[in-house]
Amino acid sequence: MLLLGLAAFYYVYHANEAAYESLYRAEFAGQIHSLDRQNHGFSVAVELDNHRRYRFFPAEQQGGAAGFLAMAAIGDSLQKKNDSDTLVLITQGRKARYAFKKVLY
Repeated sequence: MLLLGLAAFYYVYHANEAAYESLYRAEFAGQIHSLDRQNHGFSVAVELDNHRRYRFFPAEQQGGAAGFLAMAAIGDSLQKKNDSDTLVLITQGRKARYAFKKVLY
């Protein structure tokens, strides 16, 4: 049972690390077509050429997931430059910057 628990932790740890690195290195600009709250964070699906879906955890300084979800809506724009931990949400002509954090659990 302990081995099964350790294997599950190992899998989740590496999956979350890979998801963070993928988002950190990504560059995109697109419209939000779905917002999903998940466990300790939420995922944001952005319309891209490759139809990629990114999950991130907003930093607590900006209200965390609840703060982002209070501002973001379907149809708003989301932008990110490569090698950056900051997303730009464009909603009703206003820009808001959101840093995301690395979560490995």
